[in-house]
Amino acid sequence: MLVIGVGSELRRDDAAGRRVAERVSARELPDVEAMSLMQLMPELAADLVGRTLVVFVDASVEVEEVTVVEVHGSAADAAFSHHLDPPTLLALAERLGSLPAAALTVHVPATDLGLGTRLSPAAGRAVERAVDIVGDLVRQPASHAQER
Repeated sequence: MLVIGVGSELRRDDAAGRRVAERVSARELPDVEAMSLMQLMPELAADLVGRTLVVFVDASVEVEEVTVVEVHGSAADAAFSHHLDPPTLLALAERLGSLPAAALTVHVPATDLGLGTRLSPAAGRAVERAVDIVGDLVRQPASHAQER
């Protein structure tokens, strides 16, 4: 299983996804690899091939609470560049071999994207909630594989 936290370290709450991935990594869960990245790059597609579960974690100004959504990618209509979103990255993984059995995005609410390196208090609380949710997701990957 793979957890990928994405965001900018210099835009306060935008780093929430990275903080989640770092905390998941610190838990040293069996069969779980976690990455903390500034952005999704095409090179990551190879890391997705053959996974049981891939969980993308990213900050969002569009949610008010931690939200989990299923991600689908289609190689048929994907256009690739140097910066990708989860569906496009999944489509590239499909071209390289196979899709993960399941892919989810965990959206962490963000309210302050100003310059700075500290999360807002609300985002800090949301990160803790997201870490618990991601922990639950990786402990039960079979249920998500059946949803796809």
